[in-house]
Amino acid sequence: MIPIQTRARRAILSALYHTHLYRLLERQTRGVGVIFTLHHTRPEPSREKFSPNRILEITPSFLDETIRLTQRLGYRAVSLDECRRRLVERDVRERFVHFAMDDGHADNYTHAFPVFRKHGVPFTIYVCTGLLDGSARQWWRDLEDVVAENDRVEVDLGDGRSEMVCRTPGQKHRTFEQIYWALRRMPHDSQMRTLQDVFTRHPPQAPSSPPMLSREMIQEMHDSGLLTVGAHTLTHPALSKLPPDALLEEMEESRSRISDSLGVEPTHFSYPYGDAGSAGPREFEAARRVGFATAVTNRKGVLHPEHRNHLHALPRISLNGDYQRTRYVEVLVSGVPFWLDPSLPRINVV
Repeated sequence: MIPIQTRARRAILSALYHTHLYRLLERQTRGVGVIFTLHHTRPEPSREKFSPNRILEITPSFLDETIRLTQRLGYRAVSLDECRRRLVERDVRERFVHFAMDDGHADNYTHAFPVFRKHGVPFTIYVCTGLLDGSARQWWRDLEDVVAENDRVEVDLGDGRSEMVCRTPGQKHRTFEQIYWALRRMPHDSQMRTLQDVFTRHPPQAPSSPPMLSREMIQEMHDSGLLTVGAHTLTHPALSKLPPDALLEEMEESRSRISDSLGVEPTHFSYPYGDAGSAGPREFEAARRVGFATAVTNRKGVLHPEHRNHLHALPRISLNGDYQRTRYVEVLVSGVPFWLDPSLPRINVV
C-alpha cells in the first residue's frame, strides 16, 4: 500500500521529468554535488500489503542504475574526504556524488558492495555500534512486526492507554504511522519506556530485523580501498533530545569503539534520523567540537558551494524504496524539487 502523499510526490516528479521543466531551472538549482542516503540493498521484496519500512530498501539493480545515471549526467563518484576537499577548496570544476549508508546492515556487504566494487565507486557506511553488537534494537522494525502480527495493539502514547485495531492492511498502516510518529515526537526517556511497554505486551513472534555487519565484512570492504567507515552513535537516539553529556558520549564513545574494534578511526559522522527535529545547531557544533571532519543530516537537498561553511550539516538525497525509478533520481539531483519547496531553504541549517 503506497501512501497518497507518496503517489502525489511521484506524480509531480514524473511531470517534471516528462515535460522537461526541471531542465529549465537546473543550472541554477543543481548545486555542485550530491550525497545519497541508503540503508538496505536487498533483492527480496518486503511484505506486499504491509511494509512501512520498505522505504529503507532498494534493490541492487536500482543501485546499479543510479550509479550509471550519475555517470551519464557527468557526476564523478568520489570519497567523502574528497567531497570535503572540493567544498573547502571551492573545487567546482565538475559535479561529484557520494553514496553513504546508515546503520551497518549486513546487506551493505552482501548486495551493495558488489555493485560499488564493479563500478569502482567509493562509499561510506556510518556504523551504529549498538546495532552491531545487539545492545540497541531496531525498534522501527520490531514495531512493524508487532503491528503485522496482531489485530489489536495496546499502547499509551501519553494520553492514556488505548487499544488500536489493526486487522486490515489499511488499519495496520494507520496504526504503525500513529505509533511511530508519536514515538519520534516523545522525549527520549518517554520513548524508551513506551517502546518497552509495547514490546512487553506484544513481543514480536518472528522478529524480522535484518542482520548487521561483522568485523570481517567491514574489514574486507575497507581493504578494497572503497569504504570509508563513519560513526553513527552508540544507540541510534534522536540526539537533540539528549542532555549535553549524553550527546557527547554518543559521538565520542561510538568513534572510540569503532576504532578499538575495527582499527579504523572514523572522521565522519551521521546524525540518527537526521531531520530538523533530531539534529540542529547544537548537534552540528558538537560534531565539530568532537573533531569530525564532516557530518551528514537527512535534510533534503543538494550540495552548494556555501556548504563549505556548514560541513557538519550537510544535506542528502534519500534513495527511497518507494521511488525506485531513475527518472525520479534525475529530477531530484537537479535540485529543482527542493527549490520549489518553500519549506526547504537552499542552506538548511537551523
